[in-house]
Amino acid sequence: MKTRIASTFLLFIFLMSTTAFAVIPEPVPASKAVSRSVAKFIQKELQYPEYAIADKFEGTVVVDLVIQDDGTFDVQAANCVDDEMRKHVIASIEKLESTEYVAYAGQRVLIKVSFDLLLY
Repeated sequence: MKTRIASTFLLFIFLMSTTAFAVIPEPVPASKAVSRSVAKFIQKELQYPEYAIADKFEGTVVVDLVIQDDGTFDVQAANCVDDEMRKHVIASIEKLESTEYVAYAGQRVLIKVSFDLLLY
């Protein structure tokens, strides 16, 4: 009886561990044309934050995002020297929506968003 319980328990653990380590499909990298198009769209739509203008802060935010089925963007990661700027860019990008990119759903895009006071 103890052997049956032990083997059932081991089988249960084995089945649970195989589902826990199941491979989740990674998003496919977008083509260069799609990446450039998304970068231009986002750069055009983002507003330079007022606090950054007042502080004369310039910088670049590197963003890793995935295009969603509805044309929105899901930011996977972002990196910037200024944490407020990073949060501003993430919030702004996740609010954007474009039906132009629905055809590219599931694709990963890596972009650089630059903030330069001379441009504003």
